[in-house]
Amino acid sequence: MLVSGCAALAFGAATLSAPGIAAAAPAATDAYSTSCDAEAASYRLVRVLDLPTAANWRDTTPPYTLDDTAGVAGGFDRVGYCLELTTEAGTRWVWTSMEALSGDPDAVGLPTRMEQSRHQFVDDLTVVSNVPGVQEVDGGSGWVEMWPNQYDGTGSGQIPGASETARDADDAVLWANGYGSFQVHAFADAANARGPRSADAATATPVLAVNAFTTAGPQTMDVGIGAGPDENPDWTSAANAGDYTARRLTFYARPSLARVDTAPVSRQVVSRPGRTATSVSVPVSGVALDPDVTAVELRITRDGRRTTRRAAVSPAAPRFSLTLSLPVALTSTDLELIAHTSDGGSRRIGRALDVVAGDVIVVQGQSNAQAGQQANSTSSEEDRSRWVRTFGTSNNNTPRLAAAMGGWTYAMGDNVQRVAAIGQWAVRMGQLMSAELGIPIAIVNGARGGQPISYFARNDGDPTDGATSYGMLLQRLARAGLTGPDAIDVMLWYQGEADRDKAEVHVAGFTELVADWRQDYGADLPVYVHQVRSSPCDQTIPVALRDAQRRLPDTIDNLRAVSTTGLNGHDGCHFHYIDGYRTLGEHNAAMLLDDLYRPGAPKVAPPNPRAAHRVDGNPNQLAVALRSPAGPLTVEDGAAADFLVPGTVVESVRWQRGRGLVLTLDRPVPADATVAYIAHRRAGPRVVDALGMGLLAFQIPVE
Repeated sequence: MLVSGCAALAFGAATLSAPGIAAAAPAATDAYSTSCDAEAASYRLVRVLDLPTAANWRDTTPPYTLDDTAGVAGGFDRVGYCLELTTEAGTRWVWTSMEALSGDPDAVGLPTRMEQSRHQFVDDLTVVSNVPGVQEVDGGSGWVEMWPNQYDGTGSGQIPGASETARDADDAVLWANGYGSFQVHAFADAANARGPRSADAATATPVLAVNAFTTAGPQTMDVGIGAGPDENPDWTSAANAGDYTARRLTFYARPSLARVDTAPVSRQVVSRPGRTATSVSVPVSGVALDPDVTAVELRITRDGRRTTRRAAVSPAAPRFSLTLSLPVALTSTDLELIAHTSDGGSRRIGRALDVVAGDVIVVQGQSNAQAGQQANSTSSEEDRSRWVRTFGTSNNNTPRLAAAMGGWTYAMGDNVQRVAAIGQWAVRMGQLMSAELGIPIAIVNGARGGQPISYFARNDGDPTDGATSYGMLLQRLARAGLTGPDAIDVMLWYQGEADRDKAEVHVAGFTELVADWRQDYGADLPVYVHQVRSSPCDQTIPVALRDAQRRLPDTIDNLRAVSTTGLNGHDGCHFHYIDGYRTLGEHNAAMLLDDLYRPGAPKVAPPNPRAAHRVDGNPNQLAVALRSPAGPLTVEDGAAADFLVPGTVVESVRWQRGRGLVLTLDRPVPADATVAYIAHRRAGPRVVDALGMGLLAFQIPVE
């Protein structure tokens, strides 16, 4: 585990711990000459696959003509792929190489098992081809889509200009197995791989594609170099493998000169401790594997300036350890790790781009925590920020897939169960907090819709159990380097609709969940609970669970409640973006900024009742005193209908300084009366404070 919250992953240098580099290629590989031999000169041939016209290799190892994965067991830092498609007119070919996507030699092949899935940025990309129109790339950036699953055209928001309907450079892997994608896409300009931005056309295009290798049919495979001519540029559904007399996909790996044990990875948000540090010290360490390596140099580029760190190594002392300081600010750092050899040569053995340091927020719960774009609602794209990022995928329907997906991305809000998805209100919240604080923000969303409180429980015998929601999130944060007592700054929870107003069940499960979080993420972890708008959905009368959520801060330390009753963009269960999730993001940002970053007692809080009592001298009135706020509330016309005093009709409600909310009934307040505020479905009159935060739903006795 890294000391400073960096991912325990090598950046561009995925290696194993076996000593020594790989031996020279055995004679058996000499029989395999490809069109890419010149480009693959420093690589080792690992696998050769002659593609049939159709195949179903789901959860099986393809019939490789050559399989020499053992030859790179000593470690490798780059992979290369060569696709050759032959007709009577000759052979069309493409070579592409990039940083290693995994340290597992078995992963250097076709992804026929979910555990081998990859859907992420790649950097230090090379592309060479004899096909007209395929742009040559040297040291660029790309995007890979590699999985055995089905997929659709909705994307991750990482490729500006990509289609949301056609299969192209940015698609969404689905949890259903049984089609298959092995695709590499290259950015025309590597700058477009540094944050969300708009474009009229896709800024990344296919380099190579092999699809439909896990279909049950089996059906004819799709193969292609460059962009396809039909509606799907990534060749999906082309079914064109029979157009070629031969189809060969060859896999290579470059043996490592050094193993990198600790280092940041591209686009990572390194967590700062305590929300106060202005810089974070980050270790870069490892061990030289080749005895010819004499030194390892770390090159640090920030704001156009380069600095270097250098560590000498030798066969007797092969370990190296370097450090860099990352500012907690809206500026990024690029890193290169260079191995120098005794013959005067050098080789880049690792690279990390656009690395930042900042704070970390986790979102968990059900569908209103996922907070995807609802039908006929507005997109949250305009509120995305380069400085709000996430790791891996929120797709936790399939644990095998969730555990495989890694990589840091620029957070997006519209889609759910996708790489980079954090939800619409989280996107808006992160944008506002990052701009106000002047720091990057990481937001990791582990929510899944329609689930009761029991779904989120920890397996106490194995907290990292990947078959549980709790374990999937814990594993994901660990892979991102976001574990330890100071790594997570706050947990935001939105769940309870599926508990169907079972207040005791919900409170017991949630209380245990908070205790588990604080055991695994830090004893002082702040927790925010969103009071659900209804439980179950579309029913506003039941209020027991909502009132129990309102009272959670009375029994759980360092916990605050967030209101949703002031949001008029409500459809009965979920929220539109305008006057819904967008506003909720603003409320969250206001509360977090006030509570976590400004010393003193919190000043921003939703209106919350303290007690209710009869008004002296007027038997038809009762007053609801408030814990907060100190300022006046706006009671919109018609809001009285959302207040309930059994046996009476609430005729009016007004705010009165010194008393709070004064309710006038059509008859005297009954003995043993209770008063409740239940809000309403969809748009309607509200009770809100100056920030538009709605009165928390409640049910309390009249004293």
